[in-house]
Amino acid sequence: MKLLVLAHTPPPLHGQSIMVQALLAGLPARGIPVHHVNFRLSTDSADIGRWRFGKIIATVRIAVRAIRARFAQGCDTLYYIPAPPGKRGALYRDWVVMALCRPFFPRLVLHWHAAGLGAWLETGATALERGLTRWLLGRAELALVLAETLRNDPEALAARSIQVVPNGIADPGELTPPSPEGPLQVLFLGLGSEEKGLFATAEAVLEANRRTRRTGKPPVFSLVAAGAFDDFDQASRYADLCREHPQVLHHAGMVDDAGKRRLFAASQVLCLPTRYAAEGMPLVALEALAHDRPIIATQWRALPEIVTPEVGTLIAPGDEEALVTALLKLRHEQPAAGACRARFLAHFTLERHLDRLAAALIGTSGMEISPPA
Repeated sequence: MKLLVLAHTPPPLHGQSIMVQALLAGLPARGIPVHHVNFRLSTDSADIGRWRFGKIIATVRIAVRAIRARFAQGCDTLYYIPAPPGKRGALYRDWVVMALCRPFFPRLVLHWHAAGLGAWLETGATALERGLTRWLLGRAELALVLAETLRNDPEALAARSIQVVPNGIADPGELTPPSPEGPLQVLFLGLGSEEKGLFATAEAVLEANRRTRRTGKPPVFSLVAAGAFDDFDQASRYADLCREHPQVLHHAGMVDDAGKRRLFAASQVLCLPTRYAAEGMPLVALEALAHDRPIIATQWRALPEIVTPEVGTLIAPGDEEALVTALLKLRHEQPAAGACRARFLAHFTLERHLDRLAAALIGTSGMEISPPA
């Protein structure tokens, strides 16, 4: 077996592209040769999955490159990441790629980083969209999902084998304990949008302060958010909130790895009340565990398989009162030192992820390992 990886690597920087980069670096050392054709169509995180006419031409060109590489590089297995739910432009891109490339590859591996396509096909797609998707992406030899609860997508497309491979990240190494001085700093890390939970987090922090703050005293809670925004309107909305509450709400902009380390070092908790339709297993939750920080998140997609009672709190999506209550409780009851990091080391390291990924590829019926070139 030799994989042709038809997927994009950073930039733009987000969870899916980071995991593809890790796959390309880690699988050859585990006996699985790969060849990469970069499927980069988006200019930034907000552009991912959005329709632009230029993407059609680019998709065809990249597909032709993949077909040429299939023969020039001796690749027999196509690795591909399907579209998120509700993004018709991305789904139609998948149709083009599968129609052009799949006939030339004996095997197809689909890796589901975004969740929810199976349910969307049943409730939001037209009969034509549902039929074409099942025809072109159906019956893959292997489907990889991030959690047991996310099997519905490949099941809806009749995948022949489904394997659960949770995400994993590199160990950040030496950690800095949070400072006991000042307000309890809440961290929001990711795409700034309503669905991802930025504004729910901001409102919960403001309400928690209203319930605990005494006249003339500094705020008990603060929030720092980092990352790009979904669009200009949401960026403007959060900027207005920051101007209205300068002691409480802040935005750190886009941050690199060193910047994230500083943010985690200065923060006591990661807040991720997401209800994002395509959410899978957000890497920011794994980063919080790796930095030994608790998590307040929603019971959404793979998050219940990350956030157990000893490392954080799960709330129902959209439950604003529960989010405020979780923040107030955390002020007095935090996980034991080392508990969050212990869960990371036991389940979500990059090495564990790559080992499980390699085992799933090797163990799938009919697949054998080709010697490295």
